[in-house]
Amino acid sequence: MVDETLELAQKLIRNRCVNPPGNEMRNIKTICEFLDKNNVGYEVFESASDRGNLLAVIPGVSDGPSLMFGPGHLDVVPVADETEWSVPPFEGVVKDQFLWGRGALDMLFLAASQCAAFTRLHREGFRPRGDLKLLLVSDEEESSQLGTAWMIKHHPDKVRVDYLVSEPGGEQFGTNRTVLWFGEKGLAPQRITVKGREQHGSMPYLSDNAIVNLSNVIQRLVTYKLPRDLTYLRAFAKGIGLGGITGTLMKNRITFPMLLKIYGRRNPSVASFLHAITQMTWSPNFCSGGTRTNVVAGEAHVDVDVRLLPGQDEEYVLYHMKKALGSLAAKVNIEPLISEGEKIYSEGSASAMAGPLVDAMNASLKTVMGPEYEFVPMMQPNGTDCRFFRQAFGTQAYGFVIHDEVMDIATGQSLYHAVDERIPIKSIDYTTQGYYELAKRFLS
Repeated sequence: MVDETLELAQKLIRNRCVNPPGNEMRNIKTICEFLDKNNVGYEVFESASDRGNLLAVIPGVSDGPSLMFGPGHLDVVPVADETEWSVPPFEGVVKDQFLWGRGALDMLFLAASQCAAFTRLHREGFRPRGDLKLLLVSDEEESSQLGTAWMIKHHPDKVRVDYLVSEPGGEQFGTNRTVLWFGEKGLAPQRITVKGREQHGSMPYLSDNAIVNLSNVIQRLVTYKLPRDLTYLRAFAKGIGLGGITGTLMKNRITFPMLLKIYGRRNPSVASFLHAITQMTWSPNFCSGGTRTNVVAGEAHVDVDVRLLPGQDEEYVLYHMKKALGSLAAKVNIEPLISEGEKIYSEGSASAMAGPLVDAMNASLKTVMGPEYEFVPMMQPNGTDCRFFRQAFGTQAYGFVIHDEVMDIATGQSLYHAVDERIPIKSIDYTTQGYYELAKRFLS
């Protein structure tokens, strides 16, 4: 299946569905052509001009559990400077046994693999005991309000499922251990606004400059020590069978910071990941203030990216922000960021780390890679569309991918949204096989 999957992934990259504005109907039409050639029925749902979603179903023959391939998102993030790339980012170049291009890893290769596995099952006349669904969506890289969230709001009965498999996952962590994402952090970005007093910029002595005040706010945020929660790290450590000194340091809240510093020197990408899955994180990423160079700023604000572990909420965010700011808290305004007229907020969510689908995924992994391979449960530090299904339907949702061994956790995480984004051809092959095997094992 790898040839047709690779060809489809290349076409999706070349369609250049950069969000914003998205224009995902280009990729929807490409997938429609692919499904039409294989006589697969589907429905297309237009959520806005040139934007939409696609659903295909192989109906179940009994009352078995339903399974979804997807949601697979068809939009990609922008490329800031194409000249920084080793290859043109929207040509779907195959080089050095990798598929290169924006969206190759996130997640056009997986959308293509899902389509190819679904189509093969349809060609073979597969009769699942419960519905097998394929869902491709728009807008995941922005708010998902025209993609997954839109489908759940407008067509809940069509997309409701018991189980689903989507992005990300599959990176190698240690010998014969493959990452299975079972949960993800929530999102609660905040805007902190600081006031000052405008006056002529030529006489700044004793001025009340909002930008200077904002710099003090940011400094307090980045030096504040947020509480740690090692719940999900301990599950991961158990999954990889980590023992010895490293295992002891990793599982203890007191000694974990020491381990983090060691990783920070040896492998910064792993250190950043371990830090993210053990606490709420906040990062002040966008600032704006003032009106012109010769006027002391009267107002400034910073937008802070806040990510929550399951069980943490908005009250938790505000408590720690005010505690971090101390005496400055009374002088600022903290409010959630707004998108499309609505507050941006989602809780962290997690699915069961054991169960029938997890067993089937492990069996599929062994079939594709060998009997010595095992999935390791891991919390995703950023968000995916899986959260909408967990929250709306209680769906057991997982990031299911099978990568080639060259794609370890540090390499994989470093390539998302990055210059020279790429995916091993073997990962495309293994993942397509894995989805086919999973449906046969779980729904036969």
